Amino acid sequence: MKKLFFFALMMAFLFTTAVADEEDPPPRGKSAIVNIITEPPNSDVFLGGEPLGKSPIKDKEVTSGRQTLVVIDQGFELVNKRVNIWPGKDSRNNFDFSTRIPKGHVKITTNPPRCRIYVDGELSDKTDGAELVVRNLDAGDHVIRAECSNRKSAETLVTIKGEETVDAFLDATTGSKSKKKKR
Repeated sequence: MKKLFFFALMMAFLFTTAVADEEDPPPRGKSAIVNIITEPPNSDVFLGGEPLGKSPIKDKEVTSGRQTLVVIDQGFELVNKRVNIWPGKDSRNNFDFSTRIPKGHVKITTNPPRCRIYVDGELSDKTDGAELVVRNLDAGDHVIRAECSNRKSAETLVTIKGEETVDAFLDATTGSKSKKKKR
């Protein structure tokens, strides 16, 4: 029984030592070279709180260590990740992020109930007496306009956030508008 206990203890020690070696952070404060590619290009890239410039970043000299990499495009944070930066020109310092602009939805209700709906100036669909959900809009601000059968129109500005649906009510009888965020 003692031999089995000793063997299990030894195996646990070896396993935790091996895992600890894999998770050791890189040395800090040494010169390192990074390459950062993003999609879409021309995104703002920050490493350790310092701006590196617009992507793609090629052969940029930085300081090694564990740092936070942030990619921002059109005001939206696409990447926020802790990364290891290794000294020298190490292949582990090449980062290729297939970032994407988050998508969201807008649920539109109109008064009168039958209106043509335009999103950012382009005809999207008709309400035809029921609410209309316009899906997969890029995150950001969008102008929603309703042109209705009574020859009046209303419009509002909505802010779309990733994976959220925004409710928009457009009243073309008075020209008033309102909106509220939903899940």
